[in-house]
Amino acid sequence: MTRPRTKPSGAGLRIVNVTVRPPARVSDADAAHHVQERLQVHVEAENTTDKPLHIWASRRAYTYDSGTKTLTVYLAEPDFALPPDIILISDHPRAPMQTVVSPGETATIEIPVPTTIRRRTPGEGLGMSFVEEAIDEVRSVELHVQYGDVPFQHVVGEDPSEQRARLRAHGRVVEATVTPAEEKE
Repeated sequence: MTRPRTKPSGAGLRIVNVTVRPPARVSDADAAHHVQERLQVHVEAENTTDKPLHIWASRRAYTYDSGTKTLTVYLAEPDFALPPDIILISDHPRAPMQTVVSPGETATIEIPVPTTIRRRTPGEGLGMSFVEEAIDEVRSVELHVQYGDVPFQHVVGEDPSEQRARLRAHGRVVEATVTPAEEKE
Protein backbone atom coordinates (compact mmCIF):
# COMPACT_ATOMS: atom_id res chain seq x y z
CA MET A 1 0.00 0.00 0.00
CA THR A 2 1.47 3.36 -0.96
CA ARG A 3 0.30 6.89 -0.43
CA PRO A 4 0.31 9.82 -2.84
CA ARG A 5 3.45 11.94 -2.81
CA THR A 6 3.70 15.58 -3.74
CA LYS A 7 6.57 17.94 -4.42
CA PRO A 8 7.13 21.13 -2.37
CA SER A 9 4.79 23.16 -4.56
CA GLY A 10 2.05 20.52 -4.40
CA ALA A 11 -1.40 21.24 -3.02
CA GLY A 12 -1.85 20.67 0.68
CA LEU A 13 1.34 21.19 2.61
CA ARG A 14 4.23 23.44 1.59
CA ILE A 15 7.68 23.43 3.18
CA VAL A 16 8.45 27.12 3.77
CA ASN A 17 11.80 27.04 5.54
CA VAL A 18 14.29 24.72 7.24
CA THR A 19 17.00 25.60 9.74
CA VAL A 20 19.55 23.31 11.37
CA ARG A 21 20.86 24.38 14.75
CA PRO A 22 24.11 22.90 16.04
CA PRO A 23 23.78 20.69 19.09
CA ALA A 24 23.83 22.21 22.53
CA ARG A 25 26.51 20.82 24.80
CA VAL A 26 25.28 18.08 27.12
CA SER A 27 26.22 18.46 30.78
CA ASP A 28 28.61 15.91 32.33
CA ALA A 29 25.75 14.69 34.54
CA ASP A 30 23.50 14.09 31.50
CA ALA A 31 26.35 12.46 29.57
CA ALA A 32 26.83 10.07 32.50
CA HIS A 33 23.20 9.00 31.92
CA HIS A 34 23.87 8.44 28.19
CA VAL A 35 22.11 11.63 27.08
CA GLN A 36 23.53 12.53 23.67
CA GLU A 37 23.81 15.82 21.82
CA ARG A 38 21.23 16.37 19.10
CA LEU A 39 21.07 18.61 16.07
CA GLN A 40 17.87 20.66 16.07
CA VAL A 41 16.13 20.67 12.70
CA HIS A 42 13.29 23.20 12.50
CA VAL A 43 10.80 22.81 9.65
CA GLU A 44 8.26 25.50 8.84
CA ALA A 45 5.28 24.00 7.00
CA GLU A 46 2.31 25.88 5.59
CA ASN A 47 -1.21 24.49 5.17
CA THR A 48 -2.32 25.67 1.71
CA THR A 49 -5.77 24.05 1.95
CA ASP A 50 -9.10 25.22 3.34
CA LYS A 51 -9.16 22.38 5.94
CA PRO A 52 -7.04 21.69 9.03
CA LEU A 53 -4.16 19.28 8.39
CA HIS A 54 -2.68 16.78 10.83
CA ILE A 55 1.08 16.87 10.23
CA TRP A 56 3.38 14.16 11.53
CA ALA A 57 5.80 15.81 13.95
CA SER A 58 8.05 12.96 15.11
CA ARG A 59 11.13 11.59 13.38
CA ARG A 60 10.53 8.11 11.96
CA ALA A 61 13.99 7.65 10.41
CA TYR A 62 17.01 9.58 9.21
CA THR A 63 20.02 9.06 6.96
CA TYR A 64 23.10 11.11 6.16
CA ASP A 65 25.27 11.19 3.04
CA SER A 66 28.72 12.41 4.08
CA GLY A 67 29.74 12.91 0.44
CA THR A 68 26.97 15.39 -0.38
CA LYS A 69 26.42 16.51 3.24
CA THR A 70 22.70 15.73 2.83
CA LEU A 71 20.63 14.92 5.90
CA THR A 72 17.43 13.03 5.08
CA VAL A 73 14.69 13.22 7.71
CA TYR A 74 11.51 11.15 7.58
CA LEU A 75 8.48 12.64 9.33
CA ALA A 76 6.68 9.93 7.38
CA GLU A 77 6.54 6.17 7.60
CA PRO A 78 9.54 5.01 5.56
CA ASP A 79 8.75 2.53 2.84
CA PHE A 80 12.19 1.01 2.47
CA ALA A 81 12.63 -2.72 3.04
CA LEU A 82 15.09 -4.47 5.30
CA PRO A 83 18.15 -6.02 3.65
CA PRO A 84 17.46 -9.64 2.64
CA ASP A 85 19.81 -11.08 5.28
CA ILE A 86 18.10 -9.31 8.21
CA ILE A 87 15.15 -10.92 9.94
CA LEU A 88 12.89 -8.63 11.98
CA ILE A 89 12.25 -10.40 15.28
CA SER A 90 10.32 -7.66 17.05
CA ASP A 91 8.00 -5.19 15.34
CA HIS A 92 6.42 -2.45 17.42
CA PRO A 93 5.26 0.41 15.18
CA ARG A 94 4.22 3.54 17.04
CA ALA A 95 1.66 6.16 16.21
CA PRO A 96 3.44 9.39 15.28
CA MET A 97 3.16 12.63 17.21
CA GLN A 98 1.00 14.97 15.15
CA THR A 99 0.31 18.67 15.12
CA VAL A 100 -2.76 20.37 13.67
CA VAL A 101 -2.19 23.26 11.29
CA SER A 102 -5.21 25.43 10.50
CA PRO A 103 -5.99 26.51 6.92
CA GLY A 104 -3.55 29.14 5.67
CA GLU A 105 -1.42 28.89 8.82
CA THR A 106 2.22 27.90 9.27
CA ALA A 107 3.61 25.62 11.97
CA THR A 108 7.20 25.02 13.04
CA ILE A 109 8.12 21.42 13.80
CA GLU A 110 11.22 20.91 15.93
CA ILE A 111 13.02 17.63 15.25
CA PRO A 112 15.96 16.45 17.33
CA VAL A 113 18.41 14.41 15.22
CA PRO A 114 21.39 12.47 16.63
CA THR A 115 24.83 13.83 15.73
CA THR A 116 26.00 10.42 14.53
CA ILE A 117 24.65 7.71 12.29
CA ARG A 118 25.49 4.02 12.58
CA ARG A 119 26.20 2.22 9.31
CA ARG A 120 26.44 -1.49 8.76
CA THR A 121 29.78 -2.55 7.34
CA PRO A 122 31.20 -5.85 6.10
CA GLY A 123 32.55 -7.76 9.06
CA GLU A 124 34.28 -10.96 9.87
CA GLY A 125 32.91 -13.76 11.96
CA LEU A 126 29.46 -13.98 13.49
CA GLY A 127 27.17 -11.03 13.90
CA MET A 128 27.22 -7.70 12.14
CA SER A 129 29.78 -4.91 12.16
CA PHE A 130 28.92 -1.24 12.41
CA VAL A 131 30.75 2.05 12.21
CA GLU A 132 29.55 5.35 13.65
CA GLU A 133 29.85 8.36 11.38
CA ALA A 134 29.53 11.96 12.58
CA ILE A 135 26.95 14.27 11.05
CA ASP A 136 29.39 17.14 10.96
CA GLU A 137 28.02 19.45 8.28
CA VAL A 138 24.59 19.77 6.68
CA ARG A 139 24.43 21.49 3.28
CA SER A 140 20.97 20.25 2.36
CA VAL A 141 18.02 18.60 4.08
CA GLU A 142 15.79 16.13 2.26
CA LEU A 143 12.41 16.01 3.99
CA HIS A 144 9.55 13.53 3.81
CA VAL A 145 6.59 14.95 5.76
CA GLN A 146 3.37 12.96 6.07
CA TYR A 147 0.02 14.61 6.73
CA GLY A 148 -3.70 13.96 6.47
CA ASP A 149 -7.12 15.53 6.78
CA VAL A 150 -7.70 13.31 9.81
CA PRO A 151 -5.21 12.23 12.48
CA PHE A 152 -3.66 8.79 12.45
CA GLN A 153 -5.27 6.79 15.25
CA HIS A 154 -3.68 3.96 17.22
CA VAL A 155 -5.86 0.82 17.35
CA VAL A 156 -5.40 -1.22 20.52
CA GLY A 157 -4.57 -4.87 19.80
CA GLU A 158 -3.89 -4.30 16.11
CA ASP A 159 -1.39 -6.65 14.47
CA PRO A 160 1.92 -4.77 13.85
CA SER A 161 1.92 -5.53 10.12
CA GLU A 162 -1.62 -4.13 9.82
CA GLN A 163 -0.66 -1.00 11.76
CA ARG A 164 2.45 -0.48 9.60
CA ALA A 165 0.29 -0.84 6.46
CA ARG A 166 -2.12 1.79 7.83
CA LEU A 167 0.81 4.07 8.69
CA ARG A 168 2.14 3.81 5.14
CA ALA A 169 -1.30 4.40 3.60
CA HIS A 170 -2.26 7.38 5.78
CA GLY A 171 -2.73 10.72 4.04
CA ARG A 172 -0.09 12.17 1.74
CA VAL A 173 3.65 12.82 1.86
CA VAL A 174 5.31 16.02 0.72
CA GLU A 175 8.95 15.65 -0.29
CA ALA A 176 11.38 18.54 -0.50
CA THR A 177 15.14 18.99 -0.65
CA VAL A 178 16.04 22.31 0.94
CA THR A 179 19.20 24.27 1.63
CA PRO A 180 18.90 25.19 5.30
CA ALA A 181 18.42 28.90 5.97
CA GLU A 182 20.99 30.78 7.99
CA GLU A 183 20.03 30.92 11.65
CA LYS A 184 19.22 34.47 12.79
CA GLU A 185 20.57 35.37 16.21
